[in-house]
Amino acid sequence: MANIVIGVTGSIAAYKAVDLTSKLVQSGHEVKVVLTGNAMEFITPLAFQAIGRNHVYTDTFREEDPAVISHINIGEWADLIIVAPVSANTISKLANGIYDNMLLNVLAANTKPVLLAPAMNVHMYEQPAVQRNMKLLLDEGYQILDAESGFLACGYNAKGRMANVPDIMGYIEDFLDGEENAPLTGKKVVITAGPTREALDPVRYMTNHSSGKMGYSLAESFKSLGADVVLISGPVTLTPPDGVTTLGVISTEDMFQAVKSHMDADIGVFAAAVSDYTPVSFSEGKMKKTDASDNLVIELKKTPDILKYAGHNSAGMYIIGFAAETDDVREYALKKLKDKNADCIIMNDVSNPEIGMNSDDNEVTLLFRDGSEKHLKKSSKSQIARQITRELLEYDGRGR
Repeated sequence: MANIVIGVTGSIAAYKAVDLTSKLVQSGHEVKVVLTGNAMEFITPLAFQAIGRNHVYTDTFREEDPAVISHINIGEWADLIIVAPVSANTISKLANGIYDNMLLNVLAANTKPVLLAPAMNVHMYEQPAVQRNMKLLLDEGYQILDAESGFLACGYNAKGRMANVPDIMGYIEDFLDGEENAPLTGKKVVITAGPTREALDPVRYMTNHSSGKMGYSLAESFKSLGADVVLISGPVTLTPPDGVTTLGVISTEDMFQAVKSHMDADIGVFAAAVSDYTPVSFSEGKMKKTDASDNLVIELKKTPDILKYAGHNSAGMYIIGFAAETDDVREYALKKLKDKNADCIIMNDVSNPEIGMNSDDNEVTLLFRDGSEKHLKKSSKSQIARQITRELLEYDGRGR
């Protein structure tokens, strides 16, 4: 069990920190809470004290124990610090070295891992200064559990909602497992994610609805288990996981060439929704609408089959593919398992919008080469990613 500090800042999502504290205590962890003045506009110290059975810290200059300096002692005591929610204001202060409250002083004197879980209005989240400050914090070693899309207190249905408590708990479990045992240390994992774009002319392209969330979550999960992760990503709006080598690509051919340069990986996870076809010719100028016909015919040709290439040309890579289908899902998934020479196919029914492309949740079944399978019930993509990595490790341990 671990010593965990929870920092809470001024956001309506502060109520979720009470639930997080409760879950951590129930799991046997020791929890201390630090509240900013703005956080106390939304929640009281007593709520955390009643659940955590520890003093709640709110004031840098109120020393309850004369034997220690609290804002230094708290960081030395902690194994992990989680700021959930973290507001735009606190992100910006932290990135610019402003330490004007108890929580910021704890972080200033801290040498332990810190996880930030942002929560704010979508327009605040998209502010260039906020994005710049989050990038700066990532570069300095902070870890950020990206905000989710959903209903916000301001009335918008958009990105900015704090990560769910189960996802934060999953991160903590991965972190603690990694501290004690990183089973993939020394292993290289290559992951493809997101859509690809096939250009028709300088302003138009063909693509699909993939958000990249599943692939990015898998990259974070494999990284937490000690792996060296290379994430080959099509165009998405996601923040790359901390500590992961990310290669941005556009077309299926771009992704294919990137994969070919990393065929030395121990594990390959092909989660990208690549385009199966690309235009035969590219128009150097913007194609014009004409009155000659109401229809436009575009000739297409097949793109490289990246999963099949990896399955038939890797020396020792463990090959994991995805089968995102809308009908006859199992039939197509089993066919893909055989045709691509994969070790595992992760099957999901994207006809269901709740677990389809661009959704926050997923529900999948792992189909293995030997005929065994494992169904993972509907959960957030972060949770599903952690379950997938653990199932793969357990399966490998049983002998693939």
